[in-house]
Parts: sequence; C-alpha cells; structure tokens
Amino acid sequence: MNRNPTVLVIDPDAERRGEVVKMLVMARFPVVGDAGLGVEGISLAREKQPEVMFVALQEPVSRSLQAVETLGFTLPDAPVIVYSSLTDPQAVRMAMVKGARDYLFAPVSSEQLAASVEQVMGQIAARNRRRLGDELAELEMTEGTVITVFGAKGGIGKTTIATNLATALHERAGQSVALVDMDTRFGDVAIMMDVPVERSIVDVCQHLEEFRRETVRDFLVQHPNGVYILPAPLDPAAWSIVTPEHIEKIVRVLSQTHDFVILDTPGTFNEIVATALEVATVVLLVTSMDMASIKDTVLALNMLRSWAFPAEKIKLTVNHANTANSVREEDVERTLDYDVFWRIPYDQAVTNATQLGQPIVLSRPGSKAAENLVELALQLAGVRKRKRTGFIDRFLGRAS
Repeated sequence: MNRNPTVLVIDPDAERRGEVVKMLVMARFPVVGDAGLGVEGISLAREKQPEVMFVALQEPVSRSLQAVETLGFTLPDAPVIVYSSLTDPQAVRMAMVKGARDYLFAPVSSEQLAASVEQVMGQIAARNRRRLGDELAELEMTEGTVITVFGAKGGIGKTTIATNLATALHERAGQSVALVDMDTRFGDVAIMMDVPVERSIVDVCQHLEEFRRETVRDFLVQHPNGVYILPAPLDPAAWSIVTPEHIEKIVRVLSQTHDFVILDTPGTFNEIVATALEVATVVLLVTSMDMASIKDTVLALNMLRSWAFPAEKIKLTVNHANTANSVREEDVERTLDYDVFWRIPYDQAVTNATQLGQPIVLSRPGSKAAENLVELALQLAGVRKRKRTGFIDRFLGRAS
C-alpha cells in the first residue's frame, strides 16, 4: 500500500480502547477517532469516514455484533476487523456472518494489527461498491442497544431490574438511556422512579407522526438522574389503541437517539410483549427461585425456541426477589436447560428503596443488590471495573 489507511477504534472500554489506539499509532496508522458502542460509535464513524474500523467483541456478543453489522452498512467500503478474547468457533463465525473481514485473538500486537489491515485492504481492493441505501436505512433503525426485561410471571422484580439498570447505565456507565414502561397491566415505572405521568406511551401513539429524532424528548420525562422515561398510561384500558407497529416506530426512534433503550414488560404475554422481544438486542429473561416462576420460564424458553429466536440474545437472569426460595440454585440451570447469565441476590434494601420511589443504586449504593445491579449494567455496557488492569484483560464474566 502507498500509505496507511485511516482507522477508527470502537470499544466500550476506554482503557482497553486506548491501548489499541496506541499500538495502531506505533504502527504508523492515522487514528481518526475512538468511541464506545451504540450511537456514539456510529455517529463518529459517519463523521470521520475512516477507511478501516476495529471493533471489540465481548459478552453480551449481540451488542458488539450489532455494531459490526451497522458499521458495515454505514460505511460499506470500510472493512471491519474484530479483536476479542473469545476464541470459540461460534463467536468467530457470528462475527464473520455479521460482516467482519478478519478476527484477531487477544492479546494482539501492533504487528498483527498492521498485517490484518494490509490483508483485508488487499482483499477488497477490487471489490465494487455494492451496498444499497435501503439496507443502510434499515439498519439505522436500531443503532442503540434495546434491552427487553421479560419474564413469564408477575412479581419477580422485572420493574426493579429495569429501573435500576437504566439508572446504573447512565450514572455509572455514562450512557444515554430511555426507559419505556410497556407493562400493559400495572405500569409502575413512574411510581418507582417518582416522576409525573404528563405524557404516556399512548400519547405518543396518538401523535406518532410528530415523534421524530428532533422532537423525541418533548414526549419524555427526564428523571433527576438523567434517565429519560416514557411512562405507561394511568388507565390500563388506554392500551387498546396501541399496536405492534406503534411499538416498532417508538423503539426505532428512541434507539436512534439513545445508547440504550430499556423496555419493561408485564408478567404476561401479548402482541405488545412479542414486539418488545422481536426488536430487542438483548433479552433479560427474568425468573425467581420459586417453582411457579421456574415452570413459567420453561414455557417461555420453549416458546422462544419455537420462534427460532436467536439464542445469543437471551440472557437468563435469576432474581432472588424474596427469601422463599423453593428451588436450589444449582438446580435452576439443569431444570431450564439454559445457562444462567446473571444472579441478583436477595436484599431487603430493595423493598425499602421501592417505598421511597428511588432506585436502590441511588438510595443505597453500597448495598449488595445495588452493587450487583451496577455490575450488571457495566457488563451490558461492556465497561470493566477500574480495578481490572492489563491489555485486553479478560472480558467481564458472569456473576457468581
């Protein structure tokens, strides 16, 4: 090559990202920018128009894979190179299917980065530009990460998880967050966040033509902690006018304007919940430790499997919502035939925080439940705790 191409680094962890940038600079590549996943990274790619893009792949892989795919359509002539500590063939295959041109196993050296760039640039030198504008427009609909908090039973703490996750993502991970109350029966997000219901999701549906990127926050209420909230209507009967098409449009606009969109769903199944699952990047499938919840979760998993729902999107989350556990924890994975992604400990402080109308990550940040939920937020955002050091240290693992 006559000159080294310009490069962009997309990695949710600033420390790890900085180390990759340093190695690229050492290899004499002009780095035009670096950013995290989501809206920030896609926007920077559009602005800087790099010739090569490096993307970190980590758990939950669906978020990184979404970034790889969206970047590929945003800049079809700029190859995406993935680097990751995940070495299993399935991770490599999914990355290549989503459009990655090369996959580097961490830790990597500046020589490996340079060799990869030269190889992929040579491979595409004769490739015609063939990406269609319609494909770009389609993928622009889901630039942010959509997390659907779902469970087949009520009373298992879904709203508590959704409100605290949204708060922690903004407060501790520095992400812009929209929290949508899609509970068609109770809709307690506004109560648990202590915000007024001046405009609800039903109002948005009635004025959907006005709900655009430029006006989106006119329809939302901002919590003092910075999270934007779209509440459920005060009257559950008002949901009768809401259709799956409404939900798709609302989530699409919110995902274009926020890094994360959190959807809180009811403990039942209807077409609104089905849509919330279909538009999700990640589904936190919540179960508690009682037999009824485990039984219903088995049915939910079977339903999702019958849809051929992507398994990598489903993250099984066990919430110890109370002390009445009738199932041993070691039996949960065997009963459900599914790996547990996260475990939230029982903490009486959660109930106290709920009565105050304040997320526990704000009211009792030192409590065990708050620390656990913050760690979950950092995991989903791809940000390591600061105590982790070293280049491309192992990516955050499951809670124990």
